[in-house]
Formats: sequence, C-alpha cells, structure tokens
Amino acid sequence: MKLLLSNDDGVFAGGIRALATELNRHHEIFVSAPDRERSAVSRAMTLNEPLRAQKTRIEGLPEVPAFAVSGTPVDCVRLALGNLFSAPDIVVSGINLGANLGTDVLYSGTVAAAHEAALLGYPAIAISSVSYKGEYLETAARIASFAVDYLREHPLSFGTVLNINVPSVPYEALKGIKVTPLAIEEYALEYVEREDPFGRTYYWCPRGCTTCSEGMDVDDRWAREGYVTLTPVTYDLTQYSRMGEMDAHDIRWLG
Repeated sequence: MKLLLSNDDGVFAGGIRALATELNRHHEIFVSAPDRERSAVSRAMTLNEPLRAQKTRIEGLPEVPAFAVSGTPVDCVRLALGNLFSAPDIVVSGINLGANLGTDVLYSGTVAAAHEAALLGYPAIAISSVSYKGEYLETAARIASFAVDYLREHPLSFGTVLNINVPSVPYEALKGIKVTPLAIEEYALEYVEREDPFGRTYYWCPRGCTTCSEGMDVDDRWAREGYVTLTPVTYDLTQYSRMGEMDAHDIRWLG
C-alpha cells in the first residue's frame, strides 16, 4: 500500500524515522512533515504567508521521498495530498514523543494531521509513545504496522481517526490492547512568571497535568497500566442531548 507519513515533532524527529523504517518494509511510503517542532498547534493552518516544501531525507532511508514543510501539521497533510504526492491508501501521523491521551487530542498537532486526512476522505491513524524520552519507539512502530493492516480490512467511518497510544516498553512487555474512551486531562492554569534582563515580565506555559482517570475505563488509565489504547476519534462536537433539551423547551430568541 501507499502510505503518507506526517507528524508534529518535525521531519527529523526520531519518532517519524522509526515509523518510516518499520512501514517501509512492506509498504511504499512518502513523508511530508514540519521543518521544525510544531507540537500543540492543533488544527492551525497557514493562511497569510507562503508555504515552502524542501526535499529532504529520512535518516537511513535515502530512497523515501520526503519534504520538510514550513507550516503546521495540517498544512503538511494538505500540501502532500494536493500537490506533492499521489493519493495514498492510508495516512499515518506520528510517532509522537509523548502521549496524546484524553482531551490532549484537542491540542495535538499529531492528531490534527491525521484528522485532516480523515476529513479529506482518507483512512488515518495517529500514533504516540507515552514517553517523551524516545525509548522503545520500535514498539510503537510495530503497533502502527498492525494498525495499518487492520484499517485496510476494517475502514472507519468518514472523518474518524484511530488514535493510538503505546507504552514505552519492549514489545513483549505490553499487557495487551484496550479499546477505550478518552479521559479528561486538566493542565495547570497558572503560567510561570519570570523577568528578562531588561526587567520585562514574560510567561512560560505550565507543565503540570492532572486526570480523574483512576479506576475508570478511559485511555489514560489503561496506558499508565501498560496497555496499548485505541480510541476512534471523530470531528463532530455537537452535543445532541442538549439539542433535544432545547427543542423540548421550544427556545425562541427571534420573533
């Protein structure tokens, strides 16, 4: 099969190299990824400046067509599908360094890249390693290979991404697979306030994160307990139950 690979950690990141190395064994792959780290940019697109796509190489895979794109992960996927390459069978985004669990999917550039492909009608996978250290990426790459085979035989509905998180352990140490809903992740709100040498105040984004997943059937819990988590994620944010309530109360603001 033909596979388009992208990510948000950048085209030279170890995660996409591990992914490309594994998938290149049995598939024709091509790469379109940011020329630098673009984590947590979600579905941002470049609208007011030109995009540039520079041909590059993935370390150890000189035969793989690859572009370093000056834009966001969504830009990378759109440019690849519209201009750079022929249509793939599946789009795979990752391997992200660090988990994309729970409501992290709303911020993640990795998930956004896959979601953009899904909204354009392509089967799509987002895959992340639970660790930021870049250890055991071959485990996540192997899971990605299985996921590609699964998606070929079991396509998801339009606009749906298969979001995968893989514990950073040897493949043999994985406890299994859990198909599970998203947790709710809550980040610390107060930014770290500092002063630069000129006496001006600046702020760093806080890193603390809490979750209420203890004992619950959610992705964060199972990933922490050593399971690969699979969550089909879609684009529809409509709260249908609330629509019913509003209709039931005959809300009228005009007339």
